[in-house]
Amino acid sequence: MRTFQKVKGTPVFLLADGSNIGKVSDLFVDDSGSVTGFWVAGRKWWQRRKFLRLDTIEKTEAAAIYIKSDADLSFAPEALFRFHDGKNHLFGKPLLTEDGAVTGLLEDVYFLDDLGTIVGYEVTNGFISDFTEGRHVVKTDCPLRVEKDQLVLRTHS
Repeated sequence: MRTFQKVKGTPVFLLADGSNIGKVSDLFVDDSGSVTGFWVAGRKWWQRRKFLRLDTIEKTEAAAIYIKSDADLSFAPEALFRFHDGKNHLFGKPLLTEDGAVTGLLEDVYFLDDLGTIVGYEVTNGFISDFTEGRHVVKTDCPLRVEKDQLVLRTHS
């Protein structure tokens, strides 16, 4: 199990020769609530970011991700949500229960490396609350429902 904060900045290498392709800068989440891939920033500032599907990753270590070839990187589909950046980002949005109670603001996501299944969401209630009580992790079996400016935690599929 990993979090976005632990994956962010992880270098991506080619398996054959070990050359550095770039590093992970964001996560992509589909509308069914699964992590589908990573947004990989190139090593040079002028290189474009590319989408790396989770199912094309050959090997994952704590400090590196390995892929077979450059062809595994593609353009990101429009229908996906980005976790941290972009117009469809999820980070910082309010997380509500189905009955409308605010759980907090989304800070991080816990997911299974190999499957991309999201198993929990880390939420914050503000700096003072984080300092006194700590951040809370909301575990779930059902995906979020993304609405305009908020995320709704479903209790059933």
